[in-house]
Amino acid sequence: MRYAIIEGVKTEASPKLKGICSNCGAELVAKCGRVKVWHWAHKNKVECDPWWENETEWHRNWKDFFPVEWQEVSHIDHKTGEKHIADVKNPYGLVIEIQHSPIKFEERLSREEFYGDMIWIVDGKRGPLDESYFNMGRSGPIQKDPLAYQVNWYGRSRLLHNWGESKVKVYIDFGHDHLWRLVFFDPVKKVGAVGPISKAVFIEDCLKGNTISVSKKVD
Repeated sequence: MRYAIIEGVKTEASPKLKGICSNCGAELVAKCGRVKVWHWAHKNKVECDPWWENETEWHRNWKDFFPVEWQEVSHIDHKTGEKHIADVKNPYGLVIEIQHSPIKFEERLSREEFYGDMIWIVDGKRGPLDESYFNMGRSGPIQKDPLAYQVNWYGRSRLLHNWGESKVKVYIDFGHDHLWRLVFFDPVKKVGAVGPISKAVFIEDCLKGNTISVSKKVD
């Protein structure tokens, strides 16, 4: 976790600090090594949220686009009492899950059903050749409004396969000034469609609670 509660304030990990988990109230200890990004861990070694995972700098950088109070927000199902920590949750109810590691189909579906109003931001740079295969297979545009390109997937990576069945919007980040919205992907034919969106526009829409924009082709 990035934040613990110390005297009522969200606080980042620093050597020798101790804090409280905002999700379960258990004691946290600061982990400040040389390899992983500094983070908080439960003192009793039992994580309160099985969906939580270690974060990368890419993950942290995305969080930093949003206010601290929107980060690591507990989301509760008041009917069942089930509780999970959303990466980002804006005041308008939108949950933004930022995903670097591969995720099992069952967990992805469970998160989408639990959060409801949510989107995914996926790290397209995790696989060393994923961006090359993506660019090699992209052609078009095949549609002007909203702008969309066809993409044929030639690589062994499961990047598009893993996210093509998502019930919520998926945005792939290859580290540039725009994201790619995954419109659909057919895993049998290995063909799909994607649409570009400015990263700055995407972030602004999330900050203001707007419907996330789509790009149009200007003739």
